[in-house]
Amino acid sequence: MARLEITASPGSARKIVRADDWVAASGIPRLEAQVLLAHALGKDRAWVLAHPEADVPDSADTLLARRLLGEPLAYITRGREFYGRTFFVAPGVLIPRQETEDVLELAMEFPAESVLDLGCGSGCIGLTYALERGKAVTLSDLSKRALAIARVNRHRLGARVALVRSDVAEAWSQPTFDLVISNPPYVADGDDLPNDVRFFEPEQALFSGPLGTEFYERLAREIPKILKPDGVVVLEIGKGQEPAIRAIFESNDWQWIKTKPDLAGIPRGLAFKLP
Repeated sequence: MARLEITASPGSARKIVRADDWVAASGIPRLEAQVLLAHALGKDRAWVLAHPEADVPDSADTLLARRLLGEPLAYITRGREFYGRTFFVAPGVLIPRQETEDVLELAMEFPAESVLDLGCGSGCIGLTYALERGKAVTLSDLSKRALAIARVNRHRLGARVALVRSDVAEAWSQPTFDLVISNPPYVADGDDLPNDVRFFEPEQALFSGPLGTEFYERLAREIPKILKPDGVVVLEIGKGQEPAIRAIFESNDWQWIKTKPDLAGIPRGLAFKLP
């Protein structure tokens, strides 16, 4: 899939120098403009709000041009808040989202001593679990880029977790984990997505195949070999996918435990165990 190419031509001399004028004229939502300006100034958004007369550096125009071309705000500022902590994010990993917090909360309902964040991306799920619960957590991903970003977050947050490169369960040959949590690819190839998602976030973390449920077939088959007796798997799912994914897991001898909706009432987390 072709990606949107970012090009920025030199602009004319900028006349707007006050922070409040720059935000008003930015052409993007006010909050986003304030965040971009704060990033350019090396301040936080509260500082920008308190200093409307502040001079705007040229670097703010460069950041704004990137946003106007569709680049996600989190990639530009290199950060996104998740469960009360700021995670480093960059191209190569999904940007953490609110619905994934709902999946994490479902996972934390199940007692576990050994936990795997499978397909960890930035590490937001596994690192948060480790910091909230103080349990042994492993982060795994096939992408070297994702593991490098997760390693940065491990260092910044001071979490004690292991990092393992693995294609689903291939790195383990025996039951190892009490709990497996995963936000797998679940977008169908033909699904419509916003441009800032489709053209910027990693395809391998988004697209599952023609149906959008193909990756769950792999998970249902491969996770049993690494899950301890009475272990649980918790999965994030897309809108409208619950019936299909429950059918996939139940046809592979899994037992459904619980569904967790997001704030809009859409099922987002599914928990299963083996009988």
